[in-house]
Amino acid sequence: MKSGNKWLISFLHAFVLLLLTAWWINSDYTYGDERMLIQQASIFKRVVLGLDEDPPKKDFLFINLAHDKALIPIADGLGNDVITDREKLASFFEIFKRHQKEIRFGLCDVFLKGHSDYDVQLERSVAGIHNIIFPTHYDENGKVEPLSLRVPHAMADYRMANSGFFKFKLFQNDSIPSIPVYLYQQLTGNHFTWLYGWPMDNGRLTMNSMIIDYPIRSYELFQQAEYPVVNLSELMILPEQTIVNEFLKNRIVLLGDFENDVHDTIYGKTPGTLILLNVYLTMMSGRHLVSLWWLLFLIGGYTIFSRLMLFPQYGKAKHMRWFAPLLASATFLAFLSVISYLMFHQPVQVLVLTIYINFLRFLIQLRQQEWNRHKLKEYLINLRETYLNFK
Repeated sequence: MKSGNKWLISFLHAFVLLLLTAWWINSDYTYGDERMLIQQASIFKRVVLGLDEDPPKKDFLFINLAHDKALIPIADGLGNDVITDREKLASFFEIFKRHQKEIRFGLCDVFLKGHSDYDVQLERSVAGIHNIIFPTHYDENGKVEPLSLRVPHAMADYRMANSGFFKFKLFQNDSIPSIPVYLYQQLTGNHFTWLYGWPMDNGRLTMNSMIIDYPIRSYELFQQAEYPVVNLSELMILPEQTIVNEFLKNRIVLLGDFENDVHDTIYGKTPGTLILLNVYLTMMSGRHLVSLWWLLFLIGGYTIFSRLMLFPQYGKAKHMRWFAPLLASATFLAFLSVISYLMFHQPVQVLVLTIYINFLRFLIQLRQQEWNRHKLKEYLINLRETYLNFK
């Protein structure tokens, strides 16, 4: 086959790989190789290249609710449930409401289920606040759980793979916005629409599922104390004007249990409230948008990759016929993934594409050879010696 035809086939096959990449990014699946590559690339970007900038510390206040608990009776049985103290929340939101024009936004990461003696008081204190949001979740049947109190709410659920928290779906069930999307829309004025099943951010193509960068990490919050963190009880003993002027004014206020509501991420244990904030910050940096330059980069990289994999040159090294493509494809894709992540903040799947391209090469070889019993025996021997020889 002429070289020009090989390049044309490789170019067309690059679009197949591009579709596979789009499917993977918008899926819920994650793999161990992704975790390792992104973790190392992120450390390289932040520590060696110094490309990451921490968000301004004056923009956020973290209010820890871990030590502000109350008991309510179990609805169906004897005993009590532990919930966040709603009396203290009500007192806080009364201050919040009186000064809401001076506060950028409030995220109260408290799931309001069950009933307490202070529900009416809490509802009244939140009523009329336009820049506050509470979480809701799906029940075991996949339906949105109704809250026990009438407060503004959005979806806070996400799926977590065995490698820990890695991806976040902006729209759950492809239509219900998540809390980070709600924050993003409220604070930017942007609105999402749908085009043939793809979300559009003010007319720009958007990935629905994205790998989260962590501009604010847990150790920066707690070990290094780079951002203000205060317990609700300690905050509420201060005079109201001190609370507003020194803590709330011009900030995004995040209330959550930072000690018990924690999840595994590639950067260690991270509070769920901080994860939601980092999703929002990732969106604010535009990393959910599909870049034309990224698409061109992938098409170019996938074209070269397809040319090398589909039309390899072995020379006399026939013994490398089985091992070389597997090693070469994994190495090439790993390099492409790191460059893609450093330049465009979007990695490339390595394992799935490596398996796919080697399976495709196997099918091509089947068509190119006259297979019989002896050929099959030779193939199995080569396969065993290449992959299953552990001596």
